[in-house]
Amino acid sequence: MPIAADTTGGHSTTHLLLGLAVLLLALAGARTLLCAATRLAHHTKRALSARHRRARSRQRERTHTAAPTAPDTPGPTTAPPAPRPTAHQSRHAASGGGDASALRAWNLDTSTPGNRSVRRSPETLEPLADSLRSAHLRMIAEAHVAQTLAALPSEGWYIGRYVLMDSHRIPFVILGETGAFAIWALTGPPVWDELPFPSEMADRVKGKLPGYTGPVQVGLCRALGQTAGIAPRWWCRPGEPGAWVMGREWLIRWIEHFGPQHAFGAGDIQRLRALADRRRDGPPPRVPDVVPDID
Repeated sequence: MPIAADTTGGHSTTHLLLGLAVLLLALAGARTLLCAATRLAHHTKRALSARHRRARSRQRERTHTAAPTAPDTPGPTTAPPAPRPTAHQSRHAASGGGDASALRAWNLDTSTPGNRSVRRSPETLEPLADSLRSAHLRMIAEAHVAQTLAALPSEGWYIGRYVLMDSHRIPFVILGETGAFAIWALTGPPVWDELPFPSEMADRVKGKLPGYTGPVQVGLCRALGQTAGIAPRWWCRPGEPGAWVMGREWLIRWIEHFGPQHAFGAGDIQRLRALADRRRDGPPPRVPDVVPDID
């Protein structure tokens, strides 16, 4: 009697193999899905970071460029861009002349390379340089004369500096024990054509002293170099006003030799100082913009 074969084990093996295949396929699909999800998350993170950086950059720009607004203002008002500082302003800020915020905000490297080059010929600069040197020498000469005049006792003498007479400058106007004087400090020898000018200024000083009958003596003082020892002498041309010319070493002796016949007393000097220092009502007198003078 034939016996039927037992197929139970064969079916079980087949089913097991099919289950394993399905499981492997499921695992492979899950791994693929997991890799795809990881790449998507990484890309999304990078995109969000870039968007966040751009947003912060726009916020900083709005913070720097927006002008302060009142609380009831609907929106910020964009301020005009600040001008770049000049090289002088940058150096001033770097040396402490500006505040810290301006020093941080401005670019200090603003020097122009061409500024250090020679752009003008000597012929362009020499005329002005001569005038500047002449002014510098005059300042030195007047300082020497002022130092010499400081030897006069203050209780008996009044020394006025840079006195204006009808838009003209007189370096020294002196009143004291031997009369009144108008003195100029010279940087070189006197010029004949200029001699009438100091005499005219001295007459204007006398016009400011109503009732004074004495002269206002004119002195031209040589104050530079080895000319300080020149003895006083009267310079004039026939029919023209003249002036005394001397070195500064002789200046005090020249002033004192005139005698007391046209003197101003100590009380006069004290009163003159009080009147000169007195405050007057109203605006101060205008100082002319142009003050001619002799060299």
